[in-house]
Amino acid sequence: MGDPTEGMLAFLGVPADRRLLDEDLVNLPAAEQYHEPAIVTHKHDRLVAAGSLLTGVTLIGGAAIALYGGWEVLFNGGGAFGVVVAVIGILLVVTHWGWVHVAEYLGVAIDERAHRTQDARRRDWLEAIQPYPRFSVSTVVLDDASTRIERVLHRPVLTANKTFTFVRETEAEKTYRADAAAQVIAGSVEEMRREARIETDRIRDLWEAASSAYAVALSSADDDKQRLAAQRAAAIALSEHINESLLEPPLVE
Repeated sequence: MGDPTEGMLAFLGVPADRRLLDEDLVNLPAAEQYHEPAIVTHKHDRLVAAGSLLTGVTLIGGAAIALYGGWEVLFNGGGAFGVVVAVIGILLVVTHWGWVHVAEYLGVAIDERAHRTQDARRRDWLEAIQPYPRFSVSTVVLDDASTRIERVLHRPVLTANKTFTFVRETEAEKTYRADAAAQVIAGSVEEMRREARIETDRIRDLWEAASSAYAVALSSADDDKQRLAAQRAAAIALSEHINESLLEPPLVE
């Protein structure tokens, strides 16, 4: 397999594809996947319940007030007072369903605000994803009870929409028979994870060097020529960072 950093500069300035929020999310390492917790709120239900209660109270109370006002007018000579009381009662009865609609409207408004907040968090996460290759290690038990250890490359790819997403590729694997010692398998997994972490960190450093140089050079760009200059600055920064890493002593842990 070729160098995973090859073609990295093509992703400078490219936004993440929204598919990373859904079907392509599994192509990222498990530790980097974003799972928005389900919105669980009982405010809507409580508001509807309160609206229903007020509806019943208004209907029963309005009917009682209307009957009282009518009784005052017809039998006790209540006059204007009785008429006003009866009208108030009738209005309450006629408008009693309004409480349910008000409660439902408030509940929907609360739900929409919660969804907008959720969408904003998802957008922030999507904008924070950087298109550099990652490595991860996973294990799977096969049908014959043997254990396979896989080192996976999570490689960024460009889409037709001029965005980027990721694909998964198995870069290396080891298979241990069912009778292999658990400590041997665990040691192999740990070693592969260590190598994957070191390689991922190395590539991330290269990407950050290139993207930082690109961002600085592009800050005043207003035409294609200046954008080309920004890409060249990123390429130079990437090359220098690679050369510096080659001059460093070997990593000792």
